[in-house]
Amino acid sequence: MKKRLKYFRKFYLVIFGNLVGAFVAYQLSFAMFDMINIAIDQNWEQFWPTTIPMIIYAVLVFPASMFNAYVRNYFLRDAMTNMKTDYMKLVFGKNINEFQKENNSAYVSALTNDFNLIENDYFLSVAQLVESAIVFATGIIIFAKISPMILLVGIGVMVINGLLSGIVTKPIQKHNKERSEMFASYNGFVKEVLSAFNIIKNNGLEERVRTNFYEKSERVQQKKYVIDKIMSFIFAAQNANFNIIFMGVMLFVSHLAIQGIITFAGIAVVATNIDRLVWPIQAVSESFPKIISVKAIFKRIDETMVNKETHVETEAFDEFKKNIEFKNVTFAYDDHTVLKDINLKFEKGKKYLIIGPSGGGKSTVLRLLRKYFNPNQGEIIIDGVSLKDVKKNDYYGRIANIEQNIFLFEDTIRNNLTLYKDYSDEELENAIKKAGLKDFIDSNPEGLDYKILDNGKNISGGEKSRIAIARGLINNANIIFLDEAFASLDRARVKEIEKSLFNLKNVTIINVSHVIIEENKHLYDSVITVRNQTVHASA
Repeated sequence: MKKRLKYFRKFYLVIFGNLVGAFVAYQLSFAMFDMINIAIDQNWEQFWPTTIPMIIYAVLVFPASMFNAYVRNYFLRDAMTNMKTDYMKLVFGKNINEFQKENNSAYVSALTNDFNLIENDYFLSVAQLVESAIVFATGIIIFAKISPMILLVGIGVMVINGLLSGIVTKPIQKHNKERSEMFASYNGFVKEVLSAFNIIKNNGLEERVRTNFYEKSERVQQKKYVIDKIMSFIFAAQNANFNIIFMGVMLFVSHLAIQGIITFAGIAVVATNIDRLVWPIQAVSESFPKIISVKAIFKRIDETMVNKETHVETEAFDEFKKNIEFKNVTFAYDDHTVLKDINLKFEKGKKYLIIGPSGGGKSTVLRLLRKYFNPNQGEIIIDGVSLKDVKKNDYYGRIANIEQNIFLFEDTIRNNLTLYKDYSDEELENAIKKAGLKDFIDSNPEGLDYKILDNGKNISGGEKSRIAIARGLINNANIIFLDEAFASLDRARVKEIEKSLFNLKNVTIINVSHVIIEENKHLYDSVITVRNQTVHASA
């Protein structure tokens, strides 16, 4: 948990807020002590001069408590905001191929369930521990000033409860880890069901889904039930302990009073501050197991952030200048070899069409070119350096990807085209025209400010494809990769867009497609067929 220390940068405010509250409580206690002694002595001349400060400190209790709550919540907001931001940064630091292999419900679960637990059971509990320590220390100082013998009682009670907290920690830690893993699976199931809504409805699968949903929900709730049972036992034991401590301290104070060691005013101060001795012990007993139990969640989150591919990229990439060459490249998904000992060359400014049967490896060629994977054997060379060594951010800045499965943000057409980057009106208009989007935008009263909803549910599949193509064209990339980008378009539109791509000067086009326009086919500089782990290129 040491790596989380940076999220405590505003924790000094929590400490300060608790010290302010402790100061007010201390002053109030001894103002009351003085007032009671003066009242017993019937010293009316000093009564009001002593009472007024007590009233002032009593009034200050409320703003001090509010200030303490405010700075604690401010700390929690800062810590959680920065932790979630760093988590998202790490998520987007994952290698694309490794991210795609994983169920992203684990990330959704972390950002919802896990981070809620972290906020309540870790950061809030740490804040409560510090508050408990300060309150306890204040109580000890107050009691020690009344009678030093009470200090020994307080230390003894603290040691006993510390041992109790250590005993109950392990089972809670184990169950919280299991619950976190269950939530990741549960979130993945919910996401899958909602994504397959049409298939479920059209094929009468509602009953099966309801049964599976009940079973998974029941397992999650059962785990929560087990955790709640353990925590209920712990809290019951702590409450019993609280009562024992309270009665023990009051008996001890009563004994001191009978012996004349403390006065009635001292008894009153001890009685009004007894919770400063007992509450912190109870709070520590509750908070400490929670803090330790979160360790398992942190470990699971950290494990999901580790990239298995740790090759250090050292080569900058400013511009694609000459060619990309596959040299004896072999690639396999686990034990399934897709490409074996292939050699290919893609030259700057030329246009390439990659075809082949489904599952034959043509998309794998594209994934290797995109740096999603590195070859198992052989090497891919770009402008004389290994593509494996080229920095991803540099490379991604010089390429454009146009996919079949297109994602659109719930935002305007303009922002979906530009992806929040600055382009001139001329560049935007040119990309729109070449992608065949002009008629659609002109026919809409809102034009480029038309808002796309829920990944394009309010536009057609063809319009989504044209937006994706315009997105690639406006980027002025050195290389444009198309992965079945024409699948949702009619042949007339494909023919038109292909001709626009052919007219792009000094831009390399690599198009993986099963949609082939025969009259355009000869315009490609090379047609590459990928089949049976090999490739064949024809001019």
